[in-house]
Amino acid sequence: MFTSAKKQRVSSVVIEQIKGAILSGEVKPGDLLPSEKELIEQFGVSKHTLREALRTLEAMGFITIKRGAGGGPVVSEIGLEKTRESFTNFLHFKNVSVRDLSEVRKLIEPYLAKRAAENFTEADIAQLHTYQKECEELYNRGETLVGAKAEIGFHTYLAENTGNTILLVILDFVNNLLTSVKENLHPGMDFAKAVLDAHQEIIDAIEAHDSEKAYESMLKHIQEVETALDV
Repeated sequence: MFTSAKKQRVSSVVIEQIKGAILSGEVKPGDLLPSEKELIEQFGVSKHTLREALRTLEAMGFITIKRGAGGGPVVSEIGLEKTRESFTNFLHFKNVSVRDLSEVRKLIEPYLAKRAAENFTEADIAQLHTYQKECEELYNRGETLVGAKAEIGFHTYLAENTGNTILLVILDFVNNLLTSVKENLHPGMDFAKAVLDAHQEIIDAIEAHDSEKAYESMLKHIQEVETALDV
């Protein structure tokens, strides 16, 4: 399955070959990779180099190393949390601003609201009302909604409903970065009330199946959040 790594940057070649086998589908989530002895022989590397490569792959989320008898490196399915962590690590020193996040949101979320108005079922709309009710209860207890699962869920549900994993990953990532910004800025109850009002307006447009109004309401909401946070 694998070829010798002796003449190249050893650990990186091991990593790239195993990662390539996973991404190509040659090995699939749940598959157990060859034993340590077999991998050492196939790659032509030392035990230390192989273990270093496997630890890196585990940190990247490609494999899980099971301990004990019958254990070894098992191919993992990379989840949303690991994907988010990778993006966050990459952008940590990139000085991502509220305007950067808002620009992405303006491109995606009004479209999602428009699509929801066109396609949402009664059950889908009921879920939006559930998120709104949970947010209202938090607000009535004096909470600002920052980091609230229901507030984030309101937005991600629109992406989930499209069935488009790429949209979901992007929106989840943007919303989590935006939550970090809010946690640093500590917006108050006025901000929370504005969010509640905006969400209600969006829900009303979706429930009325008014796609243009849903688009405009979401765009206005994002612009208001940008103005409030871009200090």
